[in-house]
Amino acid sequence: MTTNATPINTDFGRASITLSSNTNHNGVSRAIATTDLYAHTATILDDTQRVRSNIYESRLRLLHKALTTQPEGEGADPGKILSVGVGSGIFETLLAERYGIRTFQNVEPSQALGGEARAKGLDVITATAQSFDYAQAPYDTIVYNGSSFGFIPDGEIAETFTRNLNALSAGGRLVLTDVPAESALGIVLRLRQEANLPDDLVEPLLAGTAFFNVAQHSYKPYWHEIPWYVDVLRGVGFTRFGFWQSVTVNPPYSDDEPQDPVTGYKSGNYVAIVAGK
Repeated sequence: MTTNATPINTDFGRASITLSSNTNHNGVSRAIATTDLYAHTATILDDTQRVRSNIYESRLRLLHKALTTQPEGEGADPGKILSVGVGSGIFETLLAERYGIRTFQNVEPSQALGGEARAKGLDVITATAQSFDYAQAPYDTIVYNGSSFGFIPDGEIAETFTRNLNALSAGGRLVLTDVPAESALGIVLRLRQEANLPDDLVEPLLAGTAFFNVAQHSYKPYWHEIPWYVDVLRGVGFTRFGFWQSVTVNPPYSDDEPQDPVTGYKSGNYVAIVAGK
């Protein structure tokens, strides 16, 4: 049961959203979305994929590598997968078509994006990572693709990762893919978002990226460097870590050609963290 609901107005990538601040029975305050960021832009991810196909190909290869690799580097069977924040289901569909990897459950808080994913044949549960009940745990792999964990408030991220850890099977893995705060792309996006840089200044830098349409593209409100997330994950009990990165060129050239992932996290505009239980 929740009490003390208070509306909060904020701005995520200049796309307005209304939140309710709720206090649960344990006295923990949570921000719960009541407005769908993608209500009027449900096809934006698929539209972007069509015109930035090389970036999406690079991201698919990165995701596949992370799903099929242990933190120490050897191969892994992703097994029973829970995908949190599936968006419109682009990558879940491509994983099945290209590699025969199928997600067991899919979670998406946006009704609009979830509808697009269902149209692709995916079974999607409408929920946030914080509200999902994990009733069909354990999972061998839990994945947050496309910075979906960047919509979880900082005050709730450790508790959410703890729930993920508890929902994993022995030896299970949590996979996070992100545009890190310290990446070239992340710096441009974050400065536009938080320093209110004018679009005519950032548009030339973003023209070759998946955010060329940034004025219509809602993006995560919470930004951190990769080591920050590792510290949180280690603090809640994850013990093994591996890193993969892709799109290691400057933002205007991101879509020039697809890239295979390489190890590390210090030069990629897209990074995957593989955290082992």
